[in-house]
Amino acid sequence: MKLLADWQLAGPLLTCWPYRNDVWRGNGEFVQQALLAMLHAILPYYPVTLAIHPPQLNIALRQLPQQLTWLPLAYDDAWIRDFGPLFRSGPGGLSAVAGQFDGWQGVHGVYQRDQRFAAALAHRRALPLHSLPFIFEGGMLSHDGAGTAVVHACSLQRRNPQWRLAALERELKRALGLQQIIWLHQALSADETGGHTDNQLQFVDAHSIVYVTSTDDPAWNEEVATLQRQPWGRAYRWIELPAAQQVTDAVDIYHDVRRRAGVQRRGQRPLLCSYANLLRLPGALVVPQFGLADDSAAVAGLQQAFPELAVIPVDALEMVRGGGGPHCLSLVLPG
Repeated sequence: MKLLADWQLAGPLLTCWPYRNDVWRGNGEFVQQALLAMLHAILPYYPVTLAIHPPQLNIALRQLPQQLTWLPLAYDDAWIRDFGPLFRSGPGGLSAVAGQFDGWQGVHGVYQRDQRFAAALAHRRALPLHSLPFIFEGGMLSHDGAGTAVVHACSLQRRNPQWRLAALERELKRALGLQQIIWLHQALSADETGGHTDNQLQFVDAHSIVYVTSTDDPAWNEEVATLQRQPWGRAYRWIELPAAQQVTDAVDIYHDVRRRAGVQRRGQRPLLCSYANLLRLPGALVVPQFGLADDSAAVAGLQQAFPELAVIPVDALEMVRGGGGPHCLSLVLPG
């Protein structure tokens, strides 16, 4: 059995139409346009599909270009990486694996459709689904497609306090076909999930890891330096991106975001702008841009490190205003 990495999947790239007015400012219009711009930029390099929550079909279809493929699927919010499945290959063919989902333990109180999404998607793709017996989000994990994964212990244990870390490791290895799990223990303080690997480091091929440091989180800087020195870490090329930054918005730009019990209020905490929250496709890297001075350096550094790939910059500021980035908002599917 083998867990498949994004660059090993034939596609398409699936994203979800954002619509919640208790999460997204401007009734979602700003992030909708950012998402469409990202899909338009990716389309020359890789197939894309947009999932649309059925009550949103009339609104969304008026804005979609004709060449964009779409499908109706029910969900609560657009963070498909976290509530969507992972994909594995084995003797019986392809299958999907998904954990339970709890709305990031208090960030969103409305997630019942998200809980059912992985099963609905697997059914649509005619794939058997294996369910993990604990809460697990796709942003907690990054892996090399060859049996080694980095998983964020910080958020995984917080979601599942009744589980010992050793038991979580055994189940993840068994279900995902992993030989080695490396645990992260330090989260970035501005990460509202409580710690996601894709905000700190990601495998981008079988031999390379991109990562960020942080001016606000020295404990993470120490941890990533330690990881690089460990025997497993010395087997990879480590590419440092510009540091993650905390950006504070003017509160009044969120004036029209609906206040709702059980949903974290927007504009109350700094935004986490991390270039590690990028998307690796078979022939391209999709790199978030935040309107910061380091934007061009992130693009140039990745182009130098991966000259064989197209490096696609995308405006991600509206995405982080809702709590994530391009990686969080997308899921690469098997062909």
